[in-house]
Amino acid sequence: MRQVNKRIGVLMYQTSASKGQELVAQRMVKDFNALGQTAFLITSIYHDGAEVIPVESLRKNKGFAFTEDPELGIPVIRVDSYTVTWPRRRIFFKDFVDVLERIVEEYKLNVLITHSTLWNGPEEVAKFVSWRRYMRNIGGYKDPLVFCHMSHFQEPSPKRYSVVERTFRMAWNRLALSQILKTANLVLVVTPLEKEAKVKMGADPKKCLFFPSGVDDELFLRFATADAKQFLKDHNIPENARLVSYVGTLEDRKNPLGVLKVAQLLKKRGDIHFVIAGRGDRKYAERVKEEASHLPNVTYVGEINDKDKVSLIKASYVNILLSQLEALGLAQIEFMYQGVPVVTSGVGGQAWLVQDGKQGIHVKGPEDFVSAAKAVKALVDNPDLYAKLSANAKLKGRSLTCSEAIERLDKAITAELMKENGLASLPIEARSTLVETENVVKAWSAGSWSAVATDKRLFVRHGRFSRKVIEVPYGNIQYIEHTRHYAWKTFALGFLPALVILLEPLWRVTLDSGFLLAAENLLSSLTPFPQMAVLLAALVPIGLSACLFVVQSRTCFNLHGTGTASIFLPYSLKGVVSFVRGVQDQQEQNKPLPTLRPLLPIAERTGD
Repeated sequence: MRQVNKRIGVLMYQTSASKGQELVAQRMVKDFNALGQTAFLITSIYHDGAEVIPVESLRKNKGFAFTEDPELGIPVIRVDSYTVTWPRRRIFFKDFVDVLERIVEEYKLNVLITHSTLWNGPEEVAKFVSWRRYMRNIGGYKDPLVFCHMSHFQEPSPKRYSVVERTFRMAWNRLALSQILKTANLVLVVTPLEKEAKVKMGADPKKCLFFPSGVDDELFLRFATADAKQFLKDHNIPENARLVSYVGTLEDRKNPLGVLKVAQLLKKRGDIHFVIAGRGDRKYAERVKEEASHLPNVTYVGEINDKDKVSLIKASYVNILLSQLEALGLAQIEFMYQGVPVVTSGVGGQAWLVQDGKQGIHVKGPEDFVSAAKAVKALVDNPDLYAKLSANAKLKGRSLTCSEAIERLDKAITAELMKENGLASLPIEARSTLVETENVVKAWSAGSWSAVATDKRLFVRHGRFSRKVIEVPYGNIQYIEHTRHYAWKTFALGFLPALVILLEPLWRVTLDSGFLLAAENLLSSLTPFPQMAVLLAALVPIGLSACLFVVQSRTCFNLHGTGTASIFLPYSLKGVVSFVRGVQDQQEQNKPLPTLRPLLPIAERTGD
């Protein structure tokens, strides 16, 4: 198809101005809409943990409300939801299968993409999609759904989680996540390492799609002329120092306190200055702010907008992240995009994203502050090393852009929609002309003939190499003619050898006598009874053509429509006639097509 129109619901348990998983989901909606698709963010009533819409208003309505969020810049559907005490830091959607069914029907969604783990959104969507598929298989819903899941997966590490939480995550991964992976059409992974982990959990490797989310390249283009010097001036950051920057949430997992310990080790270096940017509203964040305020070589700038973020990245010399766990690291890709090397703890996806000695420097874990300080000094004091790492960082960062990732995902979803709708069985000539998605209900093939029925029209193709495809809407078929087909051409061809022999006097006059003599000598050398051979050469083709004429003379069909030429169907495609008759009967009774049986994975074949 030239274009499959997609209506996409992206599900995340809350919105955020700074948290990685939430930002990826929000950006996905934005990027799909920029591609010309229709996408919505389906989320809770919470933004960064704070309630932004009263849940009572949703419960009085239909369990959800739509808004064009001016802050996020994307269409958002907020659903009835609540915070839970377990799992920690999670929000659940209330009565979500019922609410989701209403959202899917009202907004005509055909793609659902879930994000994150340990909340009920992915589980409920997997149940919902499986339910729809079972119903479709027995003649219920005709409209299929493509389901994608992006876990932002992190191993349940003992360094990060208590025994209680770690074992709960292990149980959730084995019981819930494994079923989600099996149900999903596509599993989005941010690194090859995550793909390996997902395959071990039961994911089909063919379903895994590399989707690192990547750099919002449009953002860097929009603020290409942003004045980095003005940003430094606004925040009283020394302009003549090499900036070592941390951008991210102020939380224990990200370990910004570790960055402050590195700054403490380098406080005598007046040419090196640390910048901490990000938000946090818990005790840990307050501790980061407090300790930063006591270090003369550290500036805490708080949460910054997109323009200031681009300005800070452009002004930075080194990016530092001593995270305890990291699925990938969006901020690191953004720094690398501008050619800024990264000093990292190298955990999780960071080990793949930032290769030690190529795009940055690895230390021996999140607590290795001494090695981190040495790495910063090496980059500041060794211009050749810095130039090499900077060039490599820019090369890799610019290979991981949002625009490329979303186009790759869009193509993969198109392929899955075609499979779910059965469109792959349509002749490519017809498929390329469709704009609105049609659902293939059934397909037939017999010899050189094939036919495909969608919920709107019938396609017929004849010939293994033919490019001629006939399509007709069911409403245009006025009546079906039952007739017999006779192979007159085959019968006539059987008389051709006899005609050649009967015209022997003509050949003796027109052809060279030497050629005729050579032909007679050849025939005599092949058989002792040349006259009998000539007689058989005339009669055998006639007999064979007569037999073929009888065998091929069988019942066939012509589909007639008003003002259009009839469509011929051989008897081997009699199933098409029965199907069309059934559609017409349903249309006369004003019954919808969902009761038709859907396309099976392998097209039905009938004998020639």
